[in-house]
Order: sequence, then C-alpha cells, then structure tokens
Amino acid sequence: MSSIVTNQYETTQLLDLAEYFFAYIGLAILLLGTIGNIINVISFARLESLKTLASSLFLLTSFIGSQCVLITGLLTRVIRGFTRIDPVYASVGLCKARWMIRTTAGAVSLTCICLAAIDRYFFSCHDVRRHGLITIKRARWVIFISICLWSGIFSSYAVFYTAPTSLSCTIADPIFAYLVSYFNLFHYSILPLSVLSIFCMLTWHNLGQQPATYLRGGVRLYDQVTRMLIAQSVGILITSFPNMIWQIYSVSSQSTRKSSLRLAQENLINTICVLIGFSTHAITFYVYLFASSTFRKNVKEMLLRNRQIQPLSNVDIFKITITKPDQRATSAIS
Repeated sequence: MSSIVTNQYETTQLLDLAEYFFAYIGLAILLLGTIGNIINVISFARLESLKTLASSLFLLTSFIGSQCVLITGLLTRVIRGFTRIDPVYASVGLCKARWMIRTTAGAVSLTCICLAAIDRYFFSCHDVRRHGLITIKRARWVIFISICLWSGIFSSYAVFYTAPTSLSCTIADPIFAYLVSYFNLFHYSILPLSVLSIFCMLTWHNLGQQPATYLRGGVRLYDQVTRMLIAQSVGILITSFPNMIWQIYSVSSQSTRKSSLRLAQENLINTICVLIGFSTHAITFYVYLFASSTFRKNVKEMLLRNRQIQPLSNVDIFKITITKPDQRATSAIS
C-alpha cells in the first residue's frame, strides 16, 4: 500500500515539475525568442544590401515562421504552466488551429533555412553559373509553394485533432495518430537535419578549397551571411538532436504498456526535449550576434538609432590572392 502511495506522490511531483519547466523556462524562451525574431525581421528588412540575396529572403521568412511557432505552440503551454488551464482545451477550433498553424509554421521555417543553406552552397561553388541559380523571383515562388504545400499537408491536423474528452486536445483516430508519429519524425527531424548537414559540409568544403582570398565591401556581406547560416545550422543540429532521439524512442515504444509513474517520467523527459526543440526557433538572433561582427555592428547602430552601417560599394571591392609566401596579386572585382 505504501509503495502505491509513494508512486502516486512521485507521479504528481513529476507532472508538477514538467508544468513548472513549461512555465518558467518556456517563458524565458518565449520572451528571448520573440525579442530576437523581431530584431531579425527588422534588420533583414531594413538592410538594402541584404534585399538582393535570395538566402536573406529565405531567412526572413524563417524568422516569421519561428515566431508563429513560439506564439501558437509555446505561449499556450506557458499559460498552462502558470495557471494549470490550457486555453486550447476551451475550444475545439482553437485546438485544431493551434496544431495546424504551429506545425505548418515550423515546417515552413525549417524548409526556408534549408533553402538558404542550398543557396549559400551554390554561391560557394567555383562555377560562377551556379551563383545565380536561385534568384529573388525564384525564391519568392519557392516560398509561396512551400507555404501552400505544408498548409495543404497539415490541414489534415485541423480535421483529426479534436477534444474526445474534456480537458484534452489530441488525435482521436488511432491509425492517423500512428502515421503522424512517423511522419513528424521524418519531416521535422530526419529530413531537415540531413539537408542542413549535407549542404553545410559541402559549403565548408568549397570555402576550404578556395585560395587565400581577402574580400572587402559587398562580397564580405555574402561571406557574413554564409558564416551566420552555418552557425545557425550548427545550433539547429544541437537543439534538434535530443528531440529527434526522443521521437525515435516514442515511436519504437508505442505498443509498450507503461505504468503511471513511467508515463510521468517520460512526460518530464518529453517536456525537456520539447523546450530544447522550441529553442531552435528562439536562438537564431543570438547565434548571429556571436557569429558575425558585422551583424553586431548593424544591430547596435539600429538600436541606438544612428546612421545604419552600409557595406562598401562594388567599385571599392578588391581581391588579394596569395600566390607565394612573399608575393601577392591584387585585382579589382567588377
């Protein structure tokens, strides 16, 4: 009898701890992420020199998608953590909208980051013809198609997510729930992490094979965006890996019978992994600050409301290539 009481007490404690994590850690992620995403959107929208880059348009869309994820996915859980009342439970429509918008926004955000990585890879190639494969016009069309595609796919969430009982928001159809667990593992973890890993390594390889070249002006801006994106990709890999491992475990243990104590333990682990996963959509601004001195200067000038730092014009760009230890060749870039 005492062991049953002890298990019930431990179960309650673990469930409460998970709610506290969502309340306080989730609130910190939400606030820091919102501030960072807003500054990112303003920075990328204001810098005229960034508007010519397709990868910047992809990243701008990813910031907006990430903020939608934080608002629709994390905000309601933070409220539940503090009040023990989830707003999603109050309305079936809100339940359906939350899961559809959150999942669509997350997929669009990760898709755009992958597309930005592909664009940076093309620009790092020695074949100049590849540099212009993704134009601004093509980028707009790809973003539009991506939004339509993921919205169409996840509109099924609006159909199958419901409230079969009071204080619930889940998938009632067991077959669809089974399929969704595998699909989420593929589209939210395996696919984007694989694409980012492959193209970041290819980009890094291309940059490593280039001669010792020092660029100033507009071309340096391209280098900064590439550097920022590689750093962001590393951050995504780190923050997404725990959630991917947990998703694999969840899928493989679906048919296992579990006690209430084990379910509470798994709920706590799931909470930690989910919060780390949400940080994927919150840390981008801070990763950029760490990775790029130019970005730091632009943000500082913007916050101080001084004259925005502008890159040198293309007329002032020079390339210095080291041919031998005691010789170097200098040429203007047209």
